[in-house]
Amino acid sequence: MINQNNILSEVTRVREIMGLREQRKKTIITNTIKSDVDVPIPPIKGNYGVGESNPTKFIVESVDTIMNSLPQKAKNMLVEGELQLVQITVKAGASNYWDSTTGPTQFDHEIVGDEYIPTTDGKGKGLSKDGYDLNMELAELRASTYIEKVKPLLEAEGVVVGDKLSQIPQGMVVYTGGKNDKPTCTTDCGQVLILTLSFIYTNTIEKTIDVCLPEIQITIGVQGVAVDEHECDEAIFKVSVNGAKIGIANLNNGVLDRYIDGGGWSKMKNTWPKRQLGALQGKAQESWYSNLPGRKSPGRETDKVQGGVRSWTTMIDTEDEKFNWGKENILEITPLVFNKGKKSYVKLKDGTEVQLCGPQAGFRPCGSHSEVPKVTIKNTPETAGQFATVYDTQPNIGKLTFGSTETTELLRLDNCGVPIETETVSTEG
Repeated sequence: MINQNNILSEVTRVREIMGLREQRKKTIITNTIKSDVDVPIPPIKGNYGVGESNPTKFIVESVDTIMNSLPQKAKNMLVEGELQLVQITVKAGASNYWDSTTGPTQFDHEIVGDEYIPTTDGKGKGLSKDGYDLNMELAELRASTYIEKVKPLLEAEGVVVGDKLSQIPQGMVVYTGGKNDKPTCTTDCGQVLILTLSFIYTNTIEKTIDVCLPEIQITIGVQGVAVDEHECDEAIFKVSVNGAKIGIANLNNGVLDRYIDGGGWSKMKNTWPKRQLGALQGKAQESWYSNLPGRKSPGRETDKVQGGVRSWTTMIDTEDEKFNWGKENILEITPLVFNKGKKSYVKLKDGTEVQLCGPQAGFRPCGSHSEVPKVTIKNTPETAGQFATVYDTQPNIGKLTFGSTETTELLRLDNCGVPIETETVSTEG
């Protein structure tokens, strides 16, 4: 048994050598998830009056600090209107001083560098417990007041603030040496806000896979009696990919097709198909034969020579859902000419069955001329409209024999329209 993985790996290597690997791609979004993202905000220095809790003096500036702290992906979601605030935690501070009566108060945080660190050293003797409780009450009020006033300002910036927003106001008393903050305080300030905002937004996980844009061109054809021994008027095929019809390839190049192109029935005299079809010969039938399936299909080419070249070319729109385009795609062909007894027929669009062949002594039997046509596949490795040939041969499908009406696989294509090899490619040399 041939190892399919080894085959595909080797085919990939060969495509790289041939310069066929660089296919046009598009980004496919394979999954979307919603992520909770905590955004810590640099400490915001407050500017309150003594004993005050209204953040009006600095709140606008604080919103700028918040927005500038957002990660880039969150900013992108903000532009798209999908950034939602789900939790806001505000820890507000007060200095460890209340009034001259109480003097220095107890404290629970101290300043180390730029950080406010919890401590248990602020419960020592000689520090006011009553003043501490009053400072803590003030700090918590500052936190809750800030939350209420900042919400509409964030909404004005485009942040979605839902009704189920989690609000966590917290207070802390900061060691400042038992002194109030000066209005110009810039360091070691007790009037400070430490914010952590939790946002939720759609985090799109993107994966780029080899999905070519709809620039895959397929030609089904015959090369004529001198090359592939094809000369008949019973070569009409439905071409499908993944079970969905692409179109009809009419490869008729016999006397019937030639005389329809060449000027009518008067020139046929006693030649076949008059002898073959007998009484069906005539003007009434000419319209039928002129409108055989696929004969007027866009993309059909003919040299109008009996036993000559015929082809049909079409595009496969890989984005059309009906084709179910994926990593492996099956190109199939189905003969539309069928036998009843010793005669062959094909159906027109209206359901009329048109006879194409009748028994004749000394002539081949009637039946679909189902020998394998030539297949040419082109795609666009780099630039739209600039096609490169990736396949140009007569597939060996074996089972499709003369007279067959079975749907038969021609070949398999990968997601970029490059045929998947079925034989191991030699690595020697």
